[in-house]
Amino acid sequence: MHILSAYTIYNDLFNNELQFSLCAVILSKIGVEKLEKHAAKVRKSLELEIFSGKLRPGEKLDEVKLAKRFSVSRTPVREAIAELAAEGIVESRPRRSSVIATISIHQIFEMYEVLAVLEGFCASLAARRMSEEETKKLEKLHLEMGNLVDTNNWSKYYKMDLVFHQLIYAGSHNKFLEEETLSIRNRMMPYRRLYMESPNQVATPYQEHVRIVEAILERNPLLAETSLRDHSSIRADGISDFISSLNRNFPEIET
Repeated sequence: MHILSAYTIYNDLFNNELQFSLCAVILSKIGVEKLEKHAAKVRKSLELEIFSGKLRPGEKLDEVKLAKRFSVSRTPVREAIAELAAEGIVESRPRRSSVIATISIHQIFEMYEVLAVLEGFCASLAARRMSEEETKKLEKLHLEMGNLVDTNNWSKYYKMDLVFHQLIYAGSHNKFLEEETLSIRNRMMPYRRLYMESPNQVATPYQEHVRIVEAILERNPLLAETSLRDHSSIRADGISDFISSLNRNFPEIET
């Protein structure tokens, strides 16, 4: 009887301890998921503000103010900033506030060169791998963008242009290539917007899109690659205007 009672007590204690451990694990998991959710929310908001030019190169990111603004603790804010820093969008500084990364004109041109190559490769793979459903979606978007050419509505066209390029990245069916290409494109968004605002930056890109779409629909990898690579490169006749726009809108950029 005593042995049975002892066993019962031990069993109850074991079960209680096991339940406690399971609860601790579940609560910990919930806490981590909550943290990740908040960090993702802060990161997405900061990315949009950086890419739209609302947060400018060199501008400080105050963790306390950001935490108050998003109604979260400093931990998810710190996590979001760390993720942006890992992509080169933000510069982390020891014992000081992190700042929006500042790059030189030379670095911008280097990124344009890399982006052109990566986008060209995406188009080459897309011409071979895109499904019929994916090509129809690309063609439909392309036709919708054509309706904006005469209006010269560069702002709306720019938003649709982002989707157009992302469809081609996804059409490569190479997740790593898609993510790396999009990462570089995201870093360049504030500066690409200026280029899109230049004269003829709706009609001219659209004609280039025509060649890209036709090459993909014809399943011509080489033509698709060269067409998108040329499209993504800064044309010689637009370089001086582009540099002038950068100096005017981003005086903090190193020349």
